[in-house]
Amino acid sequence: IMDAALDCIIMADHQGRIIDFNPAAEQNFGYSRTAVIGKTVAETIIPPALREAHERGMARYLPTGKAVVLGTRFEITAMRADGSEFPIELAITPALVTDQPVFIAYLRDITTRKDAEKHLAQMEGKYRWLLEAAPDAMVVVNEGGEIVLLNLQAEKQFGYRRDELVGQQVNNIIPEGFAERLVADDLRSAADALAQQIGTGIELIGRRKDGSAFPIEIMLSPLENAEGTLVTAAIRDITTRQEVEAHLVQKVEELNRSNEELARFAYIASHDLQEPLRMVVSFTQLLSRRYKGKLDAEADEFIAFALDGATRMQRLIQDLLAYSRVGTKGRDLLDTASEEALQQALKNLQGAIEESGARVMHDPLPTVLADEMQLIQLFQNLIGNAIKYCRGVPMVHISAARMDGKKWIFSVQDNGFGIDSQYFEKIFGIFQRLHTREEFSGTGIGLAICKNIVERHGGTISVESQPGQGSTFRFTLTGRESES
Repeated sequence: IMDAALDCIIMADHQGRIIDFNPAAEQNFGYSRTAVIGKTVAETIIPPALREAHERGMARYLPTGKAVVLGTRFEITAMRADGSEFPIELAITPALVTDQPVFIAYLRDITTRKDAEKHLAQMEGKYRWLLEAAPDAMVVVNEGGEIVLLNLQAEKQFGYRRDELVGQQVNNIIPEGFAERLVADDLRSAADALAQQIGTGIELIGRRKDGSAFPIEIMLSPLENAEGTLVTAAIRDITTRQEVEAHLVQKVEELNRSNEELARFAYIASHDLQEPLRMVVSFTQLLSRRYKGKLDAEADEFIAFALDGATRMQRLIQDLLAYSRVGTKGRDLLDTASEEALQQALKNLQGAIEESGARVMHDPLPTVLADEMQLIQLFQNLIGNAIKYCRGVPMVHISAARMDGKKWIFSVQDNGFGIDSQYFEKIFGIFQRLHTREEFSGTGIGLAICKNIVERHGGTISVESQPGQGSTFRFTLTGRESES
């Protein structure tokens, strides 16, 4: 049995002389059995620094039969044949042979374990430093759900001293809702429950020492040490974040209500203004036809001014009505052939195209998810502007390219006047004009309508341009539904 044992087994008599030495002992200590038989334990395997204590212990045992180390397992340092020392785990059992005791020592080399413990202690020291440096509250929990370590931030956040929490259950600082996650039933330990949440951010409620509750976000991660698996919880107070989120939600709701009310107001006001304005235009036109040349020249001029102003007001109201309808009167977004929408826009612009001699070309265009009528209006406004704001023969080119995923980016390129970069954002605002009414007609709403349409479709619109070099308007749309 001794020969087959993996642990070292050494037998010594009452004088400490070795009487047996198994193969495992030979391998660990570097002695052969024959070399140590008859020699004392003190001179062979006990380091010089411990020999005196060993001899005192033997001297006490022989007359009394009592010794502190007998029958217990303890750690001590041993010495090899070459004089090198190494840690062992030792248990000594006495046995009576005739009238004298014999000591049986069971020894195990624990060098590897001690090296691992030293390395782990170093790692834990570094880990403790990392915990203290962390901006969040850090709490380490063992397999029984007990807090074994926490940082200063955790003390501040929960209002406890460190010694008040170490050794206590984690549910002291995480209320009942999370405690139920930790111990769902008798068969599942707190660590099992925690492990299910590892790597995910969980929003819960924390509880301070004074009993007050506050919202927290917890991120869990495992930590292995000599005691087994621990769980590290990074705990962040998200009170401010939730307040900001709630404030943002409130502001978004207010903005949505404001936009809806504004759109309704614009629609109602525009609609209600149409009828009286039509009467003003009709009767002013009647005055112009009936009395032109019959009054003095100044009267004819005044009537012309009134008619021009009323007509411009009519166009302005119609454009304002179109602007408000983008969000309130839009149709469902369906698979729409953008090339067909472009052709319809060109038909609507046929008069302007023929009058200016414009050349409008396009590449093959994709099917997109869109409100067909609004897509027609989008093309019509952009191409109409390209024709209007050009001194020579307008040249317009429309193309589309696939972006990442399902998005397409459309380009409408022209050879017009171009736009200075300082106006790139301004031109998409309502009632924004870069030219006077005397130079070019219009209400300054066309590009604002384009922006509204594109944003309603979940896209963006922008412009690249240089004065005298023409402009390229780009907007994004989502590809057909069947591509998802």
